[in-house]
Amino acid sequence: MPVGGVMVLGHDFHSESEYSKSLQRGKENLKAATWRNLIHLLEAAGIAPRDCFFTNFYMGLREGLASTGVFPGATDPDFVNACQQFFLEQLRQQRPKVILVLGVHVPKQLAPLVAELQPWSAATTLKDFNAPGMAVVSSVRFARHAENVHVVMLAHPSQRLLSLRHRNYKGALGQEAELGMIGDAQGEL
Repeated sequence: MPVGGVMVLGHDFHSESEYSKSLQRGKENLKAATWRNLIHLLEAAGIAPRDCFFTNFYMGLREGLASTGVFPGATDPDFVNACQQFFLEQLRQQRPKVILVLGVHVPKQLAPLVAELQPWSAATTLKDFNAPGMAVVSSVRFARHAENVHVVMLAHPSQRLLSLRHRNYKGALGQEAELGMIGDAQGEL
């Protein structure tokens, strides 16, 4: 388990149905869009997956088959608080230098945890994160994490090919924009 590297923070794990399939296979489906696109992005950014700690903000599984959209527990303040506290504990244990946040659903749950991410509370689309200072937030200091961490908001890999048209960062578009975001966060180290 890598410590002091890159934390990749997704939304939620999956549905009960897909989890059962992963158990039967003995591993996750790395050919599914989320993993396939995420691994491609990490490789393009020069980040080895073995140097990453992969986790999700929401713990648990979705009932049934559905695996997209907002996690059902997102409407329960006590559950969200428990997930926030667990995220902070993971930070304490992992001590990442960079956090790659996947998709638009997680940022508003991180925003209340630290002043530097407060602007994320109102952002709902990828375009909102194109504003200066939104996609890459440097030198964030979370509770229980004594070191500064650089936080990057990326398109969710499951819809990456469709979403990249909405990314713009320092004049770069699409994949180049997100690679620039990751590069800037790594350059801050």
